[in-house]
Amino acid sequence: MSNGGNMKLVKVVLVLLVSLQMFGQVEQSSDAYNNLGLPAFYYELLNYKDQNSSLTRVDALVQVPFNSLQFIRDGSGFKAEYTVTVSVYSKEKENLLTEKLWNEKISSQEFDQTHSRSNFNLSLKSFLLQAGEYVFVISVEDKDSRKKSLYEVKFTVKQFEHPVDVSDLLFIGNKTVVNGKEKIFPNISKIISTAEGKLSVYAEVYADSATLVLLKYYVSSKEKKTIVEKTTEKDLQKGINSITLESDSVTLPLDNYVFTLAVDDMNSSKKVSTSKVFFSRIEGVPPTIINVDKAIAQLIYLATTTELDSIKGGKTSEAKLERFLNFWKTKDPNKATPENEAFNEYYRRVEYANLHFSHYTEGWKSDMGMVYIILGAPNSVDRHPFEYDSKPYEVWEYYQINRQFIFVDSTGFGDYRLTTPFYNDLNQYR
Repeated sequence: MSNGGNMKLVKVVLVLLVSLQMFGQVEQSSDAYNNLGLPAFYYELLNYKDQNSSLTRVDALVQVPFNSLQFIRDGSGFKAEYTVTVSVYSKEKENLLTEKLWNEKISSQEFDQTHSRSNFNLSLKSFLLQAGEYVFVISVEDKDSRKKSLYEVKFTVKQFEHPVDVSDLLFIGNKTVVNGKEKIFPNISKIISTAEGKLSVYAEVYADSATLVLLKYYVSSKEKKTIVEKTTEKDLQKGINSITLESDSVTLPLDNYVFTLAVDDMNSSKKVSTSKVFFSRIEGVPPTIINVDKAIAQLIYLATTTELDSIKGGKTSEAKLERFLNFWKTKDPNKATPENEAFNEYYRRVEYANLHFSHYTEGWKSDMGMVYIILGAPNSVDRHPFEYDSKPYEVWEYYQINRQFIFVDSTGFGDYRLTTPFYNDLNQYR
């Protein structure tokens, strides 16, 4: 078979990305991820000073996207119900100290909205805790499908003991005015769209008495390079001072960043600070993509050599990104919907390959990663890790195309290599 014929066959197979659900022992997704390779839900734990006691108030916010839930018809619309449980354990998780469980019910009149990730339900519960180290377990269970997802996280409850102190940071999604009062809607995912170019963060600053402070907030890269920095003076009143920090026209390439707020009490010269990681992403691009050049390289299993050369040939980063996005527009199986299912599924598979098949090289470059990205999860996996008369090997079966792939660990260190030919020419997919 010619190279051109091979690539056509691969493209035909990839058309099946959104129409076939091929489950096997190599999974399409784990409990912690939905079919876009994204978290099943987002959560946030935030420290605030309690006005009525010496304890710290910890707010637990849980944001569940509609597409993580199973909606069923309810009259003229659709409904979904789920249970949230937040459990608080001692530092070594020996004792359950407190727990809150509550039910949420949401409805939608439009079926398309039930599959949207931009629609979500947000709930909040508060805990009063002494300062110290804890383990929080946050779980969400869909009442209809019984699917359960959970996260376990170590969390430090702060002691607000300084004359001037500051709460944790909360990113703001948007704001509105209700009955003359400004109401903020949290951005629990901490994903900031590069198209918006705006950062908005909420914090509380606590003061034992009225004082003048210097607020300095800045954005830094993972390499600790300061990208944005602003400084302003503020007169604090005794008690709780709510502040909103905003920065317009922020241009941040795809990556992870740190937002830091430092408060300098100009009367006592005491300083306190707090930081939080956030993520710069492009609207419509799978959030697992944080490096466009790498995402372009990962197209090797789908794009032709000509298409790849054209995308990589962009003179600037912006030109490369535009060509990359235009490539995926041509692959969108349903242009009537906001989601590009093929785009999402391809990079979900890349992410899965990196999580499960990385060894001496990144998972997407491995033989198992290559097969998984092109064909998805096999219908069955036959594993032989401890054979007496042979090296460890696995056999992946794909019933729809009547193909079998054998991977052998020749080194004994978990580096499984494909032994059977892949459409007669393995190297063209590197």
